[in-house]
Amino acid sequence: MLKNVSLVEKLVLSFVAIGTLTGFALSYLDHEWFKQYFVVEDGFTEWMTVLALLVGMVVCFRRVWLLRGQRPFSFLLMTTLLGLFFMFGAGEEVSWGQRLFSIDSSEFFEEHNAQGEMNLHNLVVNDTKINKLIFGKGLAIMLFLYLAVLIPLYRRKPAVQRFMDRLAIPIAANYQIVAYVLVLLLVQVLMDSSKKGEMLEFSGSFV
Repeated sequence: MLKNVSLVEKLVLSFVAIGTLTGFALSYLDHEWFKQYFVVEDGFTEWMTVLALLVGMVVCFRRVWLLRGQRPFSFLLMTTLLGLFFMFGAGEEVSWGQRLFSIDSSEFFEEHNAQGEMNLHNLVVNDTKINKLIFGKGLAIMLFLYLAVLIPLYRRKPAVQRFMDRLAIPIAANYQIVAYVLVLLLVQVLMDSSKKGEMLEFSGSFV
């Protein structure tokens, strides 16, 4: 399965495996240290998640620049949107630099954000957390459809393959699917911590 995987990808997978297993072990051996240092805001896992998202953003924008004039508009548009999605994720992860630059939250965010920060994913609307509704359940449904429906169709239907390639929709390799399923099993199922979401963001962003 890993025969055609590049050295960089193998190193990234190794890093994710070590980080995930370390977090999993710490969550049981010393849960307080795990929460206060390993998955704390502006800590190791958060900044590694931001790094992964920023790298994804740069890769997308670089592809758009290099392939301009060579690929159809739909390809360039979807790649640009994916890059913007990565940029949005990175910005949200660090509350758009609020803590980094010591920026005070506006009255709106103080009132409607669960953490009083300048980000969208912690907003609370009618007692409903946007994070759980959109970034939790919504992304989970999209991920399921992607893995269980889209990828099988891509591999079995040439017409679907041509359509998705034209739109530059990334298709996960088998090793990436296996790695993500293992991460889900380890973090979401076996880890007993209120901070499992942070660990899933860290591991999933690299996979």
